[in-house]
Amino acid sequence: MKTNKKALAILTAGLLAVTPMAATGLTAFAADYDITVNNETDGYTYNAYKIFAGTLSGSVLSNVTWATGFNGTQMLANLKSDSLLGTDFASATDAASVAAKLPDLSGNSEKLAQFAKLAYANKGTTASVASGALSEGKYTIPATEAGYYLIEEASVPAGAITSRYLLKVAGPTDVTPKRPSPSLTKVISSPNPKDSGKANDVCIGDSVSYTLTSAVPDMTGYSKYFFVINDDFDAGLTFNNDVAVTIGETTLTAGTHYVVQTDAADTDGHSFQIVFKDFYDNWKTHSGDTITVTYSATLNENANRGTTGNINTANLTYSNNPNVTSEGESPSNPDEPKPPTPDNPDTPEDESEPGDSVGTTPDQQTKTYTANIKLTKIDGASTSTPKAALTGAKFQISGVTNKVVLINGEAFEEAASGAYYRLKNGTFALVSSSPDAADIDDSSKKYDKVTNVTSTTTKTNICKEAYVKADGTLEFGGLGAGTYTITEIVTPDGYNTIEPITIVINGDGATFAAPNWSATKDGAAIALTSSGTTASVDFEVVNNVGTTLPSTGGIGTKLFYIIGGMLVAGSVILLVTKKRMNLKED
Repeated sequence: MKTNKKALAILTAGLLAVTPMAATGLTAFAADYDITVNNETDGYTYNAYKIFAGTLSGSVLSNVTWATGFNGTQMLANLKSDSLLGTDFASATDAASVAAKLPDLSGNSEKLAQFAKLAYANKGTTASVASGALSEGKYTIPATEAGYYLIEEASVPAGAITSRYLLKVAGPTDVTPKRPSPSLTKVISSPNPKDSGKANDVCIGDSVSYTLTSAVPDMTGYSKYFFVINDDFDAGLTFNNDVAVTIGETTLTAGTHYVVQTDAADTDGHSFQIVFKDFYDNWKTHSGDTITVTYSATLNENANRGTTGNINTANLTYSNNPNVTSEGESPSNPDEPKPPTPDNPDTPEDESEPGDSVGTTPDQQTKTYTANIKLTKIDGASTSTPKAALTGAKFQISGVTNKVVLINGEAFEEAASGAYYRLKNGTFALVSSSPDAADIDDSSKKYDKVTNVTSTTTKTNICKEAYVKADGTLEFGGLGAGTYTITEIVTPDGYNTIEPITIVINGDGATFAAPNWSATKDGAAIALTSSGTTASVDFEVVNNVGTTLPSTGGIGTKLFYIIGGMLVAGSVILLVTKKRMNLKED
């Protein structure tokens, strides 16, 4: 019964207003259908376009059809293909089924605004009715039929915002423009001027700075006002708990003007919340003043290193009904709105239900990207396709402007109390397995097997070393834009050491849609590949076998002896010939 009551209230009270406007009265059985806009500002012109028609019985509009002149066929197609509304209207087949879905959107201002936008695009070229001039603080739109109307502010005074409203008219209807709802914007403060403000690229270990902007709303008619910022981080971002807030020229004090809630028991499922204390009492005379909130997070070792990025989401919970007496969640937490009860979650303002009437702004999201360098060690002497991997090589990565803070996958690093020996064939064996001493490369050195190795987080020259894995691969992960040098510092026995490789990763202006990485290897463009949660600069490093020196008893030695013997014999012949020539001269 309560659900039916709610649905009827939505349809008859005109709460389908898609931009701020609320109906203040409606008479169901009147003989005319005039729409009166309560607006005391001169300079407005209103047009009303009829969207739905039907048969009115009491306050119920039945047999709903598309209104004459409205392009209902295209409207239905637009609704089904729209990225925001497509799911809601997937099963709609005609005007009646579209109208039946509208009450479900009543609590979502973003969806209602999108519905109005599509309706306006299909309204036809001629308004059903138009308003007259301002008279006694009102504009009257003389509608003559019941139905659903799209009300357009066709012209407004200089500097005013143009709005549109969707109303059900079942008799003379008064509507009053509401003050604009609070909004929230969120951007990243990035040192890269190419970044969009909605995305950036950094190294793991770097701090990402955020700025939220809102404004003090007009709180006329309220006695209490909730203002709570909700923030959610992906697992790859760690909140640094360094919130700073200003309103206008005033710097707010934590604990006095706001509290930052980070405990899971207090955050309603968010990573953290900023709850403004006594917001109405402190700021009711500051309507329009800019609210600026800054804080930061650190990209950590759980970061997504692919094109999905690491997302931060923020929105604002605010009071939206001055007619509801608000008490707060509890006496100890009066500045956070009381959650609705489970049996009626969509109407916290219902007279028989506890809870406070609040709205939530659309999510504001940003992304932070980070990438990898992945090399694969290849045996140049291999005849297989692809060529066989080569183990036993150790590489060093160094850079100037950025740092590497982890190595993805297994790697071995020297450690005084390590559990492994490095064997002469480039593999590693547990010390506890007592490998043959003749097989150990250097018994004075031990190694630990490590994953996700973390290095310095300071902005200095970086230098990190690791051996390739058994499959010949090695990843240096969590990189921002910068220039990196890859140097082979241990070469497998019998192979030539490669020349150092220079990798340049460019941050070409990250956007929310893509990181826009590009890279070069020794000056030549190289593609970044994306696999799962990793985007990598992938390349192969080929080691070729060195020149083989002759061994004792081999053909090289025999050849040396033969050539040497020929030289000795030649010397003897030359000496004998010279002596004979001397005797003849005598």
